[in-house]
Amino acid sequence: MTLFLVLSGCKNDDREMEVKTSKIDSLTQELNRQQELKDSLVNLREIDYSANDYSIFFGKEFEDIDNPEEHIVNALKNKEDLIPLKAVLGGSMEFRKVQVISEDWVLAIYDDGHVQGKSIFEYELQEDGEVEFNEIASQLPE
Repeated sequence: MTLFLVLSGCKNDDREMEVKTSKIDSLTQELNRQQELKDSLVNLREIDYSANDYSIFFGKEFEDIDNPEEHIVNALKNKEDLIPLKAVLGGSMEFRKVQVISEDWVLAIYDDGHVQGKSIFEYELQEDGEVEFNEIASQLPE
């Protein structure tokens, strides 16, 4: 009788061990999946999204311009009168950063050393090679 109890106790221990082993395997698999997810998120965080990782299609009108993006940026930087914010304390407004964000729009950040604003401009290349800009939206200090 005691042998029976000992043997049945061993069988119960074996079943418990199998259940525990199964749970450990399941948790190990989930831990591996979570580690892969974490690694992929870390890799995404390390990507420099400030750089354009895609090419912008500028269209046929830009085909004779060697570097359309640079042409557009320089054209806007030379049109400080488009800045919708007045300088304060004797400063003068300048475009500090201009980034072409699509084949139609640029994002411009400007300041005078005291106040700063941001605008999105729509642009269009004219037949004479000049670039025309229209303000779409601006974020100005209150």
